[in-house]
Amino acid sequence: MQEQSKAKSSLSSLMRQAQQGDKQAYSLLFTKVTPMLRSFILQKISSPDDMEDIVQEILISLHKAGHTYDANRPFEVWMYTIARYRLNDYLCSYYKNVSLKEKIQDEHEHFNENIDVTPEVEIDESINELIEALPEKQRTIVTMMKVEGYTAKETAEMVNMTETAVKVAAHRVYKKLAEQIRNKDELTDGN
Repeated sequence: MQEQSKAKSSLSSLMRQAQQGDKQAYSLLFTKVTPMLRSFILQKISSPDDMEDIVQEILISLHKAGHTYDANRPFEVWMYTIARYRLNDYLCSYYKNVSLKEKIQDEHEHFNENIDVTPEVEIDESINELIEALPEKQRTIVTMMKVEGYTAKETAEMVNMTETAVKVAAHRVYKKLAEQIRNKDELTDGN
């Protein structure tokens, strides 16, 4: 148990060092998390090629989102949230291509049984595009609350807003995204 705690704190420590520009810590961090991510993905995906592709996508996402890691939060929660996000992208794309959308929900429920990380995230590439098109503050709020698992209170502190303002902004963004998704689905169904 103590070794597991050391490993977790060492990952957090390596990430903090990497955020400060330590290239050696950055390299060691990615060396340590890669087998963890492979193991996580291998539990969900049977194809070794697809598994490697997804792991690479996760590593790229970790690199791009490195600045968002909060050293006061567990590194693994942050990492596995991003991993689930990327895995869900893959599953949505895969099952959409084989017309088995119901399977996504089954797989998603399976994730929640096996991994105890923050919120449920089921986002496909079209939703990613909609999120990316949002104004920066709205995009930050959605990403922090729905992808990274921060509470409204934590998000408010980090974006220098009141908790109420964050909740209102989040509600408006979710409503706007839902409307855009409905419109997109209607266009797709109409064709």
